[in-house]
Amino acid sequence: MLKVSVIAVLNLLFWSALATAEDYPVGDKPFRRYAAEGRDGKRITFYLSTQQAPTHPLPLIVWVQGTGCSSHFVRVGERIGSGLQSLLYSVARGRARILAVEKPGVEFLDNQPDAGDAQTCRPEFRAEFTLERWATTIADAIKAAQALPGVETSKTLVIGISEGGIVAMRVSNVSPVVTHAASLSGGGPVYLFHMAEFMRSRGLDVEKEVYVCWSEILKDPDSDTKFCWGQTHRQWSSFMKTSVISEALRSRALLYFAQGTADTQQAIAGFDVLRAELAAKQRDAVFERIEGADHALDLPNQKAPEGLEAVFGRVENWFLGDVGK
Repeated sequence: MLKVSVIAVLNLLFWSALATAEDYPVGDKPFRRYAAEGRDGKRITFYLSTQQAPTHPLPLIVWVQGTGCSSHFVRVGERIGSGLQSLLYSVARGRARILAVEKPGVEFLDNQPDAGDAQTCRPEFRAEFTLERWATTIADAIKAAQALPGVETSKTLVIGISEGGIVAMRVSNVSPVVTHAASLSGGGPVYLFHMAEFMRSRGLDVEKEVYVCWSEILKDPDSDTKFCWGQTHRQWSSFMKTSVISEALRSRALLYFAQGTADTQQAIAGFDVLRAELAAKQRDAVFERIEGADHALDLPNQKAPEGLEAVFGRVENWFLGDVGK
């Protein structure tokens, strides 16, 4: 949930009736836009990849993006550019359907210039975006998508990067159909730990930059007009109630974690704490500690998104039972 400019740049490239579809694909990949009603009666927008010459139903891979209020699709010149859900689609090679859900309060083609500054987001987003609301929105979208033709329901993967990592873990706890969950560059302990490590790595006063701000959040935790570290008090207070570790220990899904040792957004120490805590509780998971990789999981000799694409491939093969391919 820290400012993740690399991820932002990459993104440029039972409660409801059946979802209704737009009659055209969006972006440069075959995704179709749907609308459904969530459990709270509010509208959900999601995108589901279409099948090319479908022969049998395919399982869902649910993509959860990182920080910000941009749409999964934005205008790039005269074209509509698609986010990282398209990379997942390419890596899946027709073995799965890709589902991407818009965050609460985000509209199709919304484009936030700075993912680290929620003051530029729609008021609806600032009022509605919390961990609880975001996770249940995704869970409701999964339910709606699985009611559509050509979707296999026996297994479902939710995969998130950065802020999306903790969300993926939470979704695995609020949606009973999620069988696999993956957190990429998502850290481990509560976000206050990561914020403190982030500030310390830059030579800043942790007491002043982290705990003073946190004290202000606690005075007005539901405010959507007061900000700290670029996001609303309301958002921070909801995410601080839990952690990747806590959600992972509750989850019944199979779990996968990946993080680079050169990540300057989420300290690798958090990943190491995550692994130690899960090991102590005898919670099995796949842990991929990538030496030299950054927050976007690229190695120094790689051009984005080569590293992320490789990790996507390993996670998808793990999910689909094609390990080694």
